[in-house]
Amino acid sequence: MKYEIEKLNNGLEVIFVDVPGNTSASVQIWFRAGSTLEDESNFGIAHFLEHMFFKGTQKRPGAKIAHDVESFGGEVNAFTSFDYTCYYINSPIAYFNTSIDIIMDMVSNPMFNQEDLIPEREVVFEEYRRSQDNPGQFSFQRIQEMSFNGGYAHPILGNEQTIKNFTQKQLIEFRNNHYNNANAFLVVAGDLKNKKKYIKTIESYELPKGKLSERPSFSLHKKSTIEIHKKDVRMCQLTMAIECPPMKSEGAAGEDLAYNALGYGETSPLYKNLVLNNTIANNCTSSSMFFADGGIHFLRINFPKENYQKVMHELEKTISEATTVGLKENDIKKIKNQYVAAKIYEKESLESYAFSLGSSYAGAKDLEIEQEFINKIKKTSLKEVNKKYSDIFGRSLHLSLQIPNDLRPQDFKPKLVEFKNKIAKLKKNQKEQTIKATKSKYDPATQIVEIKPGIKLLYRYNAITPTFVMHAYLKGGLADESTKTNGIYSLMSSQLTKGYKGLSYEKLKLDLDNKSTMFNNFSGKNAYGMTMHGQSEYFSDLSKHFFKSLISPSFQAKFLAHEKKLIFRTIEANKSDPTRHCFNEATNLLFKGHPYAFSTIGTEKSVKSIKKEDLAKLHEKNLKTKEMLVTFCGDLPLDEVKEKVEFYFEGLRPRKGKKKEAKKVVPIKTVEKHIDFDREQTQILIATQTKKLTAKENVVFKMLTTHLSGQSSELFVDVRDRKGLCYVAQPIHMNALEAGYWGIYMASGHDKTVEAITAINSILSKLQKEGLSKSDFDRIKMMIDGQNQLNLQVNDDYANVYSVPALHGLGVDYFYKSNEEIRNFKYEDFQKIIKKVLKQNWITITVGKTIDNSIPTTIHP
Repeated sequence: MKYEIEKLNNGLEVIFVDVPGNTSASVQIWFRAGSTLEDESNFGIAHFLEHMFFKGTQKRPGAKIAHDVESFGGEVNAFTSFDYTCYYINSPIAYFNTSIDIIMDMVSNPMFNQEDLIPEREVVFEEYRRSQDNPGQFSFQRIQEMSFNGGYAHPILGNEQTIKNFTQKQLIEFRNNHYNNANAFLVVAGDLKNKKKYIKTIESYELPKGKLSERPSFSLHKKSTIEIHKKDVRMCQLTMAIECPPMKSEGAAGEDLAYNALGYGETSPLYKNLVLNNTIANNCTSSSMFFADGGIHFLRINFPKENYQKVMHELEKTISEATTVGLKENDIKKIKNQYVAAKIYEKESLESYAFSLGSSYAGAKDLEIEQEFINKIKKTSLKEVNKKYSDIFGRSLHLSLQIPNDLRPQDFKPKLVEFKNKIAKLKKNQKEQTIKATKSKYDPATQIVEIKPGIKLLYRYNAITPTFVMHAYLKGGLADESTKTNGIYSLMSSQLTKGYKGLSYEKLKLDLDNKSTMFNNFSGKNAYGMTMHGQSEYFSDLSKHFFKSLISPSFQAKFLAHEKKLIFRTIEANKSDPTRHCFNEATNLLFKGHPYAFSTIGTEKSVKSIKKEDLAKLHEKNLKTKEMLVTFCGDLPLDEVKEKVEFYFEGLRPRKGKKKEAKKVVPIKTVEKHIDFDREQTQILIATQTKKLTAKENVVFKMLTTHLSGQSSELFVDVRDRKGLCYVAQPIHMNALEAGYWGIYMASGHDKTVEAITAINSILSKLQKEGLSKSDFDRIKMMIDGQNQLNLQVNDDYANVYSVPALHGLGVDYFYKSNEEIRNFKYEDFQKIIKKVLKQNWITITVGKTIDNSIPTTIHP
C-alpha cells in the first residue's frame, strides 16, 4: 500500500493511502491530545469528549451520525489514550466520500448540548463503574496511581467527581485548546480514484485554530514502590512495571526484544517455569508499552494464593539466570520471528494498516518509526540482548499485587520486599492438475474438493499476503456429550496441540515459535478441531505438525492434568463472575433437555472422571467414523494443498454421512430469576428460545439484532443516551445448528435495575405489537449488506464463515444464500413472523444486589 502526506488549504494535514480496487475504505481523524493534557479539575475529559462528539451537529443532530453510517453498513467509533485520540469510520467504498463528510462534520461542528451532557455523565459513570468491577482494569489503575508520574498517573476515564460534574464550558475550552488544526491529522485510506472529490469535501470544513499541545514525557517514580490491594477475586495477580526508553531511542528495540523473549509465549523461560513445568501459575506474559516520549515494561502473573511463595521463587530465579547467564539463540530467534510476523498479520486489512500509520504519526510523529523499529529488532544480536537484562533489572521495580478479599496484605509484603532487594543486588551482566471441485457461485476464489467420501477440503485462494490459515473440523462437540461426559470434547481438543507421536510438545512449540505460527484448538457445540495461522514459506513443515497432531496426538497424562487444573480454577473463578452466572442460568433454562445446556468446559465432577484413555478412544473413533473438513485459505496453489491433505489422510477410511437426529429442547415458561451478587452493576438478560440454524425465524432474529445494534439503534438511544441506564446494552443472538436463543443483555447500575428491565420490555412490547416500519426494514437490509463487505477481509474471516456450514452439509455458499434470503425477504412476511416469534415465553435473569421492587415480567400477549 502506498501513502503520501499533504497539507490542504484548510490547514489540515492528510495522509492519503491508495489501495486501488479495494471494496472497503477507512477515514480516521487523529488528535495528539489525550488524558495526559488534563489537570485535576477535569480528569477524564478527553474520554468524555469522545462520547460528546457523537451527540450530533446541526447538520446531523442526535444519533444521526451513527444512524447514517450504520445505514450503509459502516462502522463508526473512537478511542482515547494517554497521548492521542482517534475517531474513525470504516465503510464500503461507495460511501467513502459520505464517510469523510460525516467525520469532518462531527469533529468540526459539535454542539455539546446541555440536554445531551446530563445523561452522558451517567453513561460514562457506568463505564467507570464497570472498570471498578473489572479486576484487571482496577489493578492497572492502582499501579498507575502508585508509580506513574504527571499526566499519566490518573485513569483515562477520570473519577466519579469529575465525570458527574463536567460542564459545557469545560468541554468547549478543552476542545478548543487541544482538538485543533495544530494537533490534528486525517488518514484517508481506500481506492483514491476520486481523490480530488475527497479533498474538496475535507476542505469544506475547518477545525479550530490553535497551538500545538505540549505532551509530557512519561516516567515512573525513581524509587521502587510496592502496593498490595484486595479485590473480590479467586486468584492473585502480580504486576511488575519497569521504565523503558522511548521507542525512538537506540536501546529501545534491544530492550523490547530482551523483555519479550523472557516472558512472551509458551516457550519463554518464565512461562515454562511458572506455568508449564509445575502449573504453579495460570498465566504469565511480558510486554512493552510505548508512549509519545517514554515507555514501560510490564510483567503479569496470575496464580492461586497457595502458590505465592513458589511463584516469587521461580520469578527471582529466572530473572537471575537471564541477567547472569543470558538466553540462548533460539529464544531470541523465536521472538524476532514472532514480532515481525505479528506486524505482517496486523496489516492484512485496510483499516488495521491505516491504524498502524495513524498511531505511529500520532505518537512519535514519524510514519516510518514502526518499520525502523522492526529493522533494529532484526539486527539485534544475542550478545546485545543479554546485556540488556542488567540494564532493565538495574532500574527501580514497581510491584503491585492483587489478592482475594479474605487474605491479609501484611502476609504478602515481606516476600515482595525480599524479591525487590534480591533483584537490586544482581550482577550486571509442479504441473497444474485438473481437479474435480464444487465451486462457489458467489466467491470465484473458493471451492470444495472431496478427498474421499466423508472427508472434504475447502480451499480459498488469497494472494494478498504470503500467509495462510488452515482449519480442521470433525463432527462432535457439546451436542454429543452427556452429564457424565460433559467437558470431554473441550479436554480432548485441548490435547490435540500438545505434541504427537514422534515429537514432544516442547519441540513442537519450539518449531512453531521459530516460524511465528499460531496453532490452536477449539471445541464448539457441534464440532471440534484445530486452527493454524502461519507464513506460506513454512507450509511444508507446518502442515506436517498440523496433520500429525490431528491424526496421532500423544495425549500425555501430564498435559491432561495441567489442563484439568486450569479448568478447575476457571470453574472456581467463575463463581465470582456475575456475567458468567447470568448467562449460565439463562443457558440452563433456554436449553433444558438438550446438551447445549451444558458448560463447554464441563463440571468439576465430570472433568475429574475423564481419563486419558477416554480421550484417545473417542478421538480415534471419530477419526474412523465422523465426517471431516479441512479448510485452507492462503496464497498456495490448490494442488499443493490437496497433495498434503491426501498424503496425511491416506490411512483414513471413507465414511458415510449420517443424518443425526437433533435432541429436543424443553419449551420455556415465563420466568423471572434473580441471583444475589454484591456488585455495583446488575447483569440483566431477557431472552426467548429460537429454533435450529436454518429456521426462517432466525432470519428475522438476525435482522432484529442488526436493528437493535449500534449507536443509533432504538435500544442504544433509549436506554443509554436518553435515560443513562447503562454503558453496555446489546441484543444477543446465539444461533446454533440444533437450537438457539435471542434476547437483550444489559449491565446497569444496581439502583436502576427495575427501570432498565422496564425499558427493555417496553421496546420488545412495541416491536411485538407494531413490528418495524418499512424504512427500518429496508435500512436493515442495507446495513447487513454493508457489514458483510467489511467483515470478510482476512483469511481467518473466510475460514470461519465458510467452514461449519460446509461441514454440516449446508454448502460452501450458505453464508451468501442466507444473505440473499434477507435481500429477497418481503416486508409483509417479516411483519408476520416478528410479531409471532416475539409472542413466545421469555425469561428474565438478573444478577446483582438485592432488588427492592419485584422484577417486571416480560410478557408480550
